[in-house]
Amino acid sequence: MIKDTGAVDAASILFNLDEYKVLSVGTSPAGRTVVVEPISTEAGCPSCGVISSRIQARPVHRVKDVSCGGRDLEVRVRKRRLACLETACERCSFVQSTDQLPLRSRLTTRLVGAIVEAASTEVRSVAGIAAAHGVTWPTVMRKLTDIGQMVGNVDYRFVRRLGIDEHRFRRVRFVRNASGKVQRIEPWSIVFTDLDTGMILDVVDGKRGATVLKWISQRPRYWRQRVHYVAIDMSTEFRKAVRKALPKAKVSVDHFHVVAKTNEMVTNVRRRRSHEKVGRRGRMTEPQYRYRKLLTCNLENLSNRQTERLKEVLAADTELGIIYAIKEHVRDLLRTTNIDDFQRRWAVLEKSVKASKLKEARSLFGTLKMWRKELLVFCRTRLTNARSEAANLTAKNMKRIGRGYTNHGNYRLRILLSAQGLRPC
Repeated sequence: MIKDTGAVDAASILFNLDEYKVLSVGTSPAGRTVVVEPISTEAGCPSCGVISSRIQARPVHRVKDVSCGGRDLEVRVRKRRLACLETACERCSFVQSTDQLPLRSRLTTRLVGAIVEAASTEVRSVAGIAAAHGVTWPTVMRKLTDIGQMVGNVDYRFVRRLGIDEHRFRRVRFVRNASGKVQRIEPWSIVFTDLDTGMILDVVDGKRGATVLKWISQRPRYWRQRVHYVAIDMSTEFRKAVRKALPKAKVSVDHFHVVAKTNEMVTNVRRRRSHEKVGRRGRMTEPQYRYRKLLTCNLENLSNRQTERLKEVLAADTELGIIYAIKEHVRDLLRTTNIDDFQRRWAVLEKSVKASKLKEARSLFGTLKMWRKELLVFCRTRLTNARSEAANLTAKNMKRIGRGYTNHGNYRLRILLSAQGLRPC
């Protein structure tokens, strides 16, 4: 039995465009030119569906395709305008179309796929993607926008642990308002992350808790009921918004920021003691300043030599030794994993702070008292905001490679495409 296998010539195989065969290939000073046409000689009318093979015209269109052979390639498609054979049909003729070249498309489907894949898998600027594929910047953004309509719908995602963090979207600007006063504007973006998978759910323009409240309130009730835990930084506005929008969800504070505030407390005491002793900031000739980074390091990670240096620094200043001990009490508190140990470590910390009578220690303990409930949730669940911080890093890298964004919609689209790894069908 003989069966037609279609175009099997070498040029068609090398060009490798589905449903098309190569008619001719030529060269010119500007590059190479290839003429192709559809393999199928018949098609159905888009209006009535009647199959027709009567050719009315053969228009030739220029289309963009992926690069081939390392040189510019101009693709010309000789289509068939077929006459509709159905007398009752209002359409007299129609142009043959395929999956690789839809109707009125000037880009092949595989070129669109290459553009979307470059934007989704690589941290590249839109201008760089456009130059690499021989198209314009608006063309790339138009295709990304069409594909991007399929991302960003988080209502159908099962999110049990939600992460919230913010980062600066654009540089700080100073504008004059209606009253004539100069106003400082800091454009911020809030990133919502699924902490179980690390996937970015959405990027919203804004910084305040009202933005978080609005975004969560827009989710369906079944979506909000699924969220059991929310990890945030030490932001009272975020906590207030989460408690109002998700009253049944438990809030966990990121321990990284707690340790950062503790190290800041130690640094403030070291600076204050330096000004009290010599009336100026520290110098490299002084051990307290020369080995200042040892005061913020984990004690168990220090070498024997570093430990001896740390002991010398703490022995030279009593207040510095006391504040360092309080810092270690805070770290011991964060190591607990159950309620009993947490209450015991909390009592030790409170007793040490009251005995020290240091204003820096009292200020830190007052902040910890405000976040005691969230600290307990962290100690029991060990839920951090690390994946939200990683998502913020992805967004910042996208912003840097794009040399800044002025349109938040384009910024959000690039981040979601890169984070969710969308591939064209």
